[in-house]
Amino acid sequence: MSEHVAGKAEKKRGSRFWASIVLFALAGILLAVSIGGYILRGSASTRANLDRMRTSAVLHTATEGLVDNIAQEARSEKLKELRADKNFRKRGLDEVNSICDAAMEEARAEAEKLYSNPVVEDEAALESAIENMEGVLSTSGKLEDKEHAVYGEIYLDLVDNISAWTEVAAPDMDDDAIIAALASTAPALLDEDNAHLKPGFVKLAKDLAANQQAALDAEMQGQSVSMMTGAIADWAEFSGLEGDALWEKLIGEVPELEESERFKDALLEAAKTHIAAAESGETVPEAAASEEGAETVSETQVNYSYFIPSEELAKDIQNNEDAFEALDTQLVKIIPDLCELTGKLQDSLRTNLEKVLWPGSLDFTTLYNTYMARKAGGVLSGGASTALKLASLAETLLLASIALLLLGLVLFFWDSLTRRFGVPRTIIALFFIYLCLLAEQYNISVRMMLGNVLERMTMYGVLVLAMMPGIQCGIGLNMGMTIGCISGLLGIVLSLQFNMTGFGALLFACASGAVISLPLGWAYSKLLNRMKGNEMTISTYVGFSFVSLMCIGWMMLPFNNPKIIWLLSGRGLRVTHSLLGSFAHLLDNFLSFKVFGINVPTGGLLFLGVCCGMMWLFSRSRTGIAMTAAGSNPRFAEASGINVNRMRTVGTVLSTMIAAVGIVIYSQAFGYAQLYTAPRQLGFIASSAILIGGATVSKAKVSHVLIGVFLFEGVLVFGQQIANSVVAGGGLSEVMRIMISNGIILYALTQSGGGRRD
Repeated sequence: MSEHVAGKAEKKRGSRFWASIVLFALAGILLAVSIGGYILRGSASTRANLDRMRTSAVLHTATEGLVDNIAQEARSEKLKELRADKNFRKRGLDEVNSICDAAMEEARAEAEKLYSNPVVEDEAALESAIENMEGVLSTSGKLEDKEHAVYGEIYLDLVDNISAWTEVAAPDMDDDAIIAALASTAPALLDEDNAHLKPGFVKLAKDLAANQQAALDAEMQGQSVSMMTGAIADWAEFSGLEGDALWEKLIGEVPELEESERFKDALLEAAKTHIAAAESGETVPEAAASEEGAETVSETQVNYSYFIPSEELAKDIQNNEDAFEALDTQLVKIIPDLCELTGKLQDSLRTNLEKVLWPGSLDFTTLYNTYMARKAGGVLSGGASTALKLASLAETLLLASIALLLLGLVLFFWDSLTRRFGVPRTIIALFFIYLCLLAEQYNISVRMMLGNVLERMTMYGVLVLAMMPGIQCGIGLNMGMTIGCISGLLGIVLSLQFNMTGFGALLFACASGAVISLPLGWAYSKLLNRMKGNEMTISTYVGFSFVSLMCIGWMMLPFNNPKIIWLLSGRGLRVTHSLLGSFAHLLDNFLSFKVFGINVPTGGLLFLGVCCGMMWLFSRSRTGIAMTAAGSNPRFAEASGINVNRMRTVGTVLSTMIAAVGIVIYSQAFGYAQLYTAPRQLGFIASSAILIGGATVSKAKVSHVLIGVFLFEGVLVFGQQIANSVVAGGGLSEVMRIMISNGIILYALTQSGGGRRD
């Protein structure tokens, strides 16, 4: 039997060996072809052929609008002709559309024949005009991208870190005062090179302040209406009253309304609605409370409508106009009918020409694909067409050769890799590298994505670390960590209740959350000790039940800070609480820096490192060793004099307390604290991350936490971006998050009992 098993293993190793050899050979072939493509890019003939494609693309773009205009005019003429017919009303809509569409397509076909091969008498003049426009578009495009990047950084600094816009741009403040207030958050606004951006940001501040004040007024108006309708029991007494008489009667019944006189019209309208309902014997339905912020808050998108170009960029934009006029003059000489285009079609023509000559960069592949989209491939002969196609695919072939090489190496060293890292970690790591290669293929900034991964590591790292004590003490994956998460959220709400800010608020939220979680974790551990063998099921049930219980608790807790309660009812906590102005992004921005284009959230990484270091030291302490022994082999631990139940209690309580701290760190990185059902899925995310890192349901180390959270967040971040790039229109972020997260946790759990992991 053992010989049979050994033979099968040897056969598998042989198959993997030959498969890796084939992959190495294919990778070598693709690499050689890719190098050939890069060499072709530098040849004079290839550049000349690319220029011919560019000229053809420009001419096709110029005639495209003209052809469309002729086709639309033909359709309109046919429709007029049909309407003049006395039998027009007898025709069905489908028949009319069919006849008009046929006329349009016929006119389009004739126009394409007429304008498909325009005669260029002065090719040198046309090429000069095209090159001139391409040059000025490139210059202005690069400068615009640079200024947009600076504007975007300042915009995000302001929008992500300023919460009270009504204070930054109060009505009595002049522009200089507003700039000074904004510069305290974004010092780059005071740089001389950014002076042209100031008026735009002043307008931004005023608009956001006006919007915020309008929202506050609407909220206060709703509160006043709610107070009035709740205080008056019999609306029939107000029957027949209107205007000032009704207002006087309302103030007499509810004196507090006198302070809300600016909402008089809305209050009178609401009163009339209730009076009419009372007269008819009906009841006015209560408006449903809006759970603002219940949905996941996405990353801030930069609004460029407030961007103002510098004088240099404005000059370049003017040069673009001159270059277009020069090119348009040449095109009219070739296609005289272009001068008949209306102003709107002229603008459309210019926009399309700019997209052809400056598609965002002058990269060879980008230009080739742009020209091909404009049907410029017909100007090339067979050999030239093949050469340009190969040159355009050089980067793709290079990435494909790297992908095959990596797969071959993984198969070649499969046994040693899976012995050292485990099957799931090996596959997910390879998948992550492939996602990085795909990101390059789709022109997604890998550096920016890696910075995002690091930020999400700080966001989820401590929560994933909370799984480690639970696994070590023997309760397995602690799905009931949501008890600790809710304790941490209570700590956050307490800091908001007392209007605390800065590191003091962060530390208070962490400490108070940990203290609250201590007795809850102890009670939770006692339940688990009574239900040995079913810990994961019980912990999932307890975690979900506690979240549901707290949905009632959040509405009943006696908080009274108007910033965190529902203003309409005057009680109950809101769903989402902004931490801007409190401790949002505090750790991420602390000592942060950029290296090789990657944003490094130093403070958050340091905090995660300290937490992991403390957990590592605890695991090697006497209590930590005893806890691990009790979790891995309870009978041996009992025989050695270790109180297994006590060690399980220690691990469960520690896991719950770390989760309380973790949700505070998560919220500061997120910028918001979400209550009610928001913490429900955090246990699954933390479980999948630590399992990816190499942990099992009975064994976990600090390295599993760090590797797991990096791989998990890396796959999510890159996977979502690539999915949205591949599928037209995007919108797959949430779908991909669910698929990747649940797929990973399912796969990791199926492999969690494997004996080939360390």
